[in-house]
Amino acid sequence: MKYRNKIIILFISVLCILNLGITVPSKLTEAPQEDSYEKSNSNDEVKETFCIGQVIKVISEIEEELPGGNKQRSQQLLIRIVSGPESGKKRASLNLIPDNPGFAIVGEPGRKYLINKIENLNTGNEEYFVVDYYRAPFVWFLVTLFALLLLIVGGKKGIRTIVSLIATIIFIGFLLIPAIEKGINPLLAAVIVSFLATGFTMLLVAGINFKSLSSTLGTVIGVTFSGILATYIINAAPLSGLASSEAMILWGNEIYKLNFKGLLAAGMIVSCLGAIMDVAISISSAIQEIKIANPKYTLKNLFTAGMNVGKDIMGTMTSTLVLAFTGMALPLLLLINHEKDLLKYINLELVTSEITAAIAGSIGLIIAVPATSLIMSYFMSREKIQPVSDDQNTNIINF
Repeated sequence: MKYRNKIIILFISVLCILNLGITVPSKLTEAPQEDSYEKSNSNDEVKETFCIGQVIKVISEIEEELPGGNKQRSQQLLIRIVSGPESGKKRASLNLIPDNPGFAIVGEPGRKYLINKIENLNTGNEEYFVVDYYRAPFVWFLVTLFALLLLIVGGKKGIRTIVSLIATIIFIGFLLIPAIEKGINPLLAAVIVSFLATGFTMLLVAGINFKSLSSTLGTVIGVTFSGILATYIINAAPLSGLASSEAMILWGNEIYKLNFKGLLAAGMIVSCLGAIMDVAISISSAIQEIKIANPKYTLKNLFTAGMNVGKDIMGTMTSTLVLAFTGMALPLLLLINHEKDLLKYINLELVTSEITAAIAGSIGLIIAVPATSLIMSYFMSREKIQPVSDDQNTNIINF
């Protein structure tokens, strides 16, 4: 087809330019990369490391009352180290159990825990403390189950889905996060990574064709609109981006010098990316099939059909976004459920941030519907499709 080379060159060129743009260096002190580190306490040098330990038995357990009326339990545990250079060795460990159930880690024989080892380099003294439950095996179980189900149900497309998911994680972990740490505007970085992740996913799922290009462009348009709208609300409301405890930790850490307003907008973009991507590829696929079934359809006919499909998808996907953010905010909703003065809570930054994320993402999804429909309809209207058998329909407009 006469547009084939132009489309391929344009697609690859834009991806390369954006990939180069996100690696522009900027000044920022980098965080230490090692798992263990040394810190100074008076004149003593202390080395802190982490390992996995299994409780053999509870040596002793006492409960004491703290000033203020709170109670705290303390356990002396005998543990066996099961990871690292000290694997197989037995050590005594102190475990403090506060009243707060969110921080209460109870030592039980046979269970594995994350252990903090603190070593005084001057005296050689070692102390071991229980930090948290060892949950990694359960996480890997879920990941393995997810991958197996994808392979069983999806077959070859399941493999492509896994590859695209891994690629998205790589884009976020090795492009988005480092870019933000280097001082690049988080909103710009999020839009660029969204383009790359969407483009790669579409190429794997649909191949190199107009459907992939239209879906990618429609997604980026919707995501960009969400980002611009979110940025406006963040600056006008205003929102500091420091409503969460994690953001406050980053703000108090001198290692990170971040644009927290931009970070908040970037988070809103990434959170709605999947839903917008789903809408875009569904509309593009529908328009492609409609063109194959009706080769004489004009741009207007295809656009109308795409909009009709998009309207149906839009209703459910918008609800999906709102429900996703609502689910994450359920504790907050329960907190304000019986509050008479709702105005106070609506004006809280945490609440406003959640509402902004849900609505801005939904608006971006709505914008992606006409954008994708118009782009895909334009491409398909310029294609000369000859009626073919059903077995050939799926490949008729692939490059």
